[in-house]
Amino acid sequence: MNKLTPNKLSYPSLILAAIITSISLSSCGAKQEKVAVKTTSESEYLNTFLSLHHKFCEKNYLSSNSLMQTLKTASSLKPADNFEGVYEVTIKEVSFAVSPEEDGCTTDVMLKGKDKPLFTFEDINEALIKKGYIETGKLVSRTDLGIDQSELTIIEKKYISPSGEVTVLNFPLEKKDKYYMTLFAEKFSNEKQKQKVKFFKSLRMASI
Repeated sequence: MNKLTPNKLSYPSLILAAIITSISLSSCGAKQEKVAVKTTSESEYLNTFLSLHHKFCEKNYLSSNSLMQTLKTASSLKPADNFEGVYEVTIKEVSFAVSPEEDGCTTDVMLKGKDKPLFTFEDINEALIKKGYIETGKLVSRTDLGIDQSELTIIEKKYISPSGEVTVLNFPLEKKDKYYMTLFAEKFSNEKQKQKVKFFKSLRMASI
């Protein structure tokens, strides 16, 4: 019995092989496209968060008051309900917020999504490093209170930003619907120290 060689394959056989190959390739392409869409969706929230932090918390300000004025007048932000001194923007039903602190600026978001967290610790850690942040110190695990006053575990990671500011990430490991993940940039520590010195000097002068 003669074996079929490529030259002796019938046209129906060639057509059948082509159809099978086409279906197989189409199936692989569909799977790849689905994964790509999934990745884009996940990174969109992270990009929004980091863009907001860059736009406001990475900028230079003379004081916490000047930061507050910037947030008040920003057209993209509005005062957050029930949170004094916090300004937010809502994108795809997710609230991203920025708030001035006595010694810096904080960006936060509730990580709970419809099906899973908006992004992971590994996601934001990798993204910060790609943006030029330098890891410093050890990863610290500690207990904190959620918005319902229940205890939960968070991890704290410190970085040095591209502009040289100490930046602290607090990321909840559980109860992601009860705790705001925060990225804090220390900005006014020198000013705070100067105010303390000025205060003690005034007390000393008053006692003379």
